[in-house]
Amino acid sequence: MDEQERRTRWQRCYAESAGDIPQACSVLRDHSHLLPSEGDALDLACGRGGNALMLAGLGLRVQAWDYAESALNALESRAQAAGLSLHTQCRDVVRQPPAPGSFDVIVVSNFLARNLFPALVEALRPGGLLFYETWLGERQGRGPQDPAFRLVPGELPQLIQPLQALHYQESEDRASLVARSP
Repeated sequence: MDEQERRTRWQRCYAESAGDIPQACSVLRDHSHLLPSEGDALDLACGRGGNALMLAGLGLRVQAWDYAESALNALESRAQAAGLSLHTQCRDVVRQPPAPGSFDVIVVSNFLARNLFPALVEALRPGGLLFYETWLGERQGRGPQDPAFRLVPGELPQLIQPLQALHYQESEDRASLVARSP
């Protein structure tokens, strides 16, 4: 599947699920006590924006990036209806990663681009937090079929070096991590 086909597929997927209420990923919900009381946060490859909505609700200055405009439009409407302030941007996060030292918090869920990890590490400010949760191992009925979009067991902690892992967990088909920048 080429880039345009992938983009069209995600546009359609998000347009069809516009009525669903987005939820923050479990690693963010379970470890929200680690979040700063203020700062700049990024929900990268945000999809429907459950992470962005949660972060904005906690008072962080939030940016939500995705290349599916239909998802971003729905997210903006949800944020406005809830009285939350966040900034969305339609962009290819692999080709346009965050700038070095630009965020206190970065959240990524259900997305994997291994070549993006150095930019994510660099984008965190000192003491910044990375919350990461995505698919793991062989497909067991859920998530992407292509193994390029699934972690192998034990891989995630290696990808986030030199960040300090505060939490790491693997289950049957998921891996989650919280890490802090030195």
